[in-house]
Amino acid sequence: MHSGGTEGRESWRDSWEAAREGTVAVVDCRQEIPCNPCEEACPTGAIRVGPDICAVPRFDPRACNGCGRCVALCPGMAVFLLDRREDDGFARVTLPYEMGRRPVEGEEVQVVDGEGKALTGGKILKVRAVGGKAPTLLVTVKVPEEAALKVRGLRYRLIERDAFREAEEVPSFSGYPICRCEDVSMERVKDILQAGLRSLTALRRASRVGLGYCQGMFCQSSLREELARAAGRGEKEVGAFKVRPPVRPVKLGLLGGENA
Repeated sequence: MHSGGTEGRESWRDSWEAAREGTVAVVDCRQEIPCNPCEEACPTGAIRVGPDICAVPRFDPRACNGCGRCVALCPGMAVFLLDRREDDGFARVTLPYEMGRRPVEGEEVQVVDGEGKALTGGKILKVRAVGGKAPTLLVTVKVPEEAALKVRGLRYRLIERDAFREAEEVPSFSGYPICRCEDVSMERVKDILQAGLRSLTALRRASRVGLGYCQGMFCQSSLREELARAAGRGEKEVGAFKVRPPVRPVKLGLLGGENA
């Protein structure tokens, strides 16, 4: 979480306090590698690497003007901006964004930590491009203050997971036709199951499901699942429809020897 030992912790603490007065950078660089674009990008000299290009950057929050050039030009995406002026329990975090389509102000997103784990939801407040002919998008997102120092990226909602969760919260609809051949609704099937039926054969006789052209080809799996749930048994225990030939509809002429 912290950068560069005691000096890094002090830098983070100073940035946290300085963010009460305005936008300030937070430097989370921990790699001792030959890299100093942040030093070259800073117009106020707030970031210093020094003669040893492999050294971890030193940062002075008091000299930072919050321009964001270091955020846009850091190849390791190890710098972000922090703003706590609103004092409403939320903070504004500005991050580089290089993942596909351009974010839109007002959109709801997920913010993630350095390992890509979801932290909380956030709202995009501002999107701007910084950096010459190949600019980097800087996205300002509003997040709960307690998550602000952990945020390292953002992504849109995980559609598959959220859609599944949202669907579970919607009351089930049972009036749709489960057997289209015989026009039998799922609601009708559930009503019949309340009589205590325990096999697909009995369900077929009572409701006519599976007696149409397809012989249960399209409805059988859903019926077995529903019957197993109602009977408190496994799907294998409720059996299967007996399918009589022909499995698919065939013209009588073909059965009589007519050429295909």
